[in-house]
Amino acid sequence: MKVVTGKLFKEMVLCGANTLHNNHPEIDALNVFPVPDGDTGTNMSLTFSAGAKEIEGMDSNNIGEISKKLSKGLLMGARGNSGVILSQIFRGVSMALQGHEEADAVLWAQALESGAKVAYKAVMRPVEGTILTVIRESSEAVVKYAKPGMEIEDVFSYFVKEAEASLERTPELLPVLKEVGVVDSGGAGLLLVFTGFLAGLAGETVDYVEIKSSDSAMNAVADIEGGEEGYGYCTEFIVRLEPSLVDKFKEEQLKKELARIPGESIVVVQDEDIVKVHVHTLKPGNALNIAQRFGEFVKLKIENMQEQADTIQSNAGTI
Repeated sequence: MKVVTGKLFKEMVLCGANTLHNNHPEIDALNVFPVPDGDTGTNMSLTFSAGAKEIEGMDSNNIGEISKKLSKGLLMGARGNSGVILSQIFRGVSMALQGHEEADAVLWAQALESGAKVAYKAVMRPVEGTILTVIRESSEAVVKYAKPGMEIEDVFSYFVKEAEASLERTPELLPVLKEVGVVDSGGAGLLLVFTGFLAGLAGETVDYVEIKSSDSAMNAVADIEGGEEGYGYCTEFIVRLEPSLVDKFKEEQLKKELARIPGESIVVVQDEDIVKVHVHTLKPGNALNIAQRFGEFVKLKIENMQEQADTIQSNAGTI
């Protein structure tokens, strides 16, 4: 086929969401960076499923409208570092698809590259050997490959092949991956989404499978320890900006303030009057105090990453 319609795009998204969900424990098992807390697959799956639910009942066949709704759903439901980055990849895709009823091979390639650029911009200190590298390298390759009139299946197959190759190279770029012998978990989760997209393009159906809680050992993270003060807290929240601040808000300024807490793995994204923040810090209260100057909290989640890592290591030791 030469184009993806809005209706087909919805099917692709649903297949991607179910493919990621059905395999998310395997992604959890790869999770060693930035913190070995064993939840990357879970967070990415919950994020993408939130976006999929937003578009599932849409009556539109306009790919621009559907992608915008998907993007908003992903942002509102984003969990964890990789989940927020995943939401930004599809925000960039949506930006490229705006104003289009359907998308051909060249537009899709451009949209994927837009996804990479928007994701990089959202992260304060992009790290290579992660999901960012996988989307950047594969999208750059497919932009060079795609030509007018090309079959959509051909373009997506090429993109997935390049993503697989990029994922296999991640241990060479991020030493902790090479140390424990795994590929990047976020990149692996992204690959599952697009593998599902390919299934949807082929007219296949990917059924949702109930996944029981896994008790398998997380061998990849068993020997990784945090610093003297531990890993701290994964702090995530959404703030609705005060009306007077919507046009004045600067993502980069908030990133700098959060870095001084100090904070790590900082991602800040503004979407109209909503600001999504993800930060790892030993002092989550300080992050909340900074953010509350700009508006009111819509969602808030704080998780003790040291507790999560300790639980994984303890479970690994009992197998």
